[in-house]
Amino acid sequence: MTLLCRGEVQVRDVAEALLLHDDAWGVRALDDGPMMQVCRDATHPVITVLGVRRVDTAEEVERLLPDAPAMSVPLWWVDTVTPHSADGEAGVSAALEASLDLDAVCVVHGD
Repeated sequence: MTLLCRGEVQVRDVAEALLLHDDAWGVRALDDGPMMQVCRDATHPVITVLGVRRVDTAEEVERLLPDAPAMSVPLWWVDTVTPHSADGEAGVSAALEASLDLDAVCVVHGD
């Protein structure tokens, strides 16, 4: 999934917004912090936030994600991944909810 945020965000901001979906979830840093994983428990990740990049041109968004709605720039592009399981479905739901808190558009890739 990709979150296109209208305001500046950091990986930690996104992880905290995802945690609002379920107060029993936790978060852990991967690779000493540049990526964060939201987990249902110690062995079950539901979504991983890979990073945040600022995008300054609408053409760049259109080139990389042609199905995204038109949005004003700059925006903050957040890449995430979920497992192919029920935990991943929970991650997708959390991302859709978090997009409201982050003033973002959530684009779900694939099925």
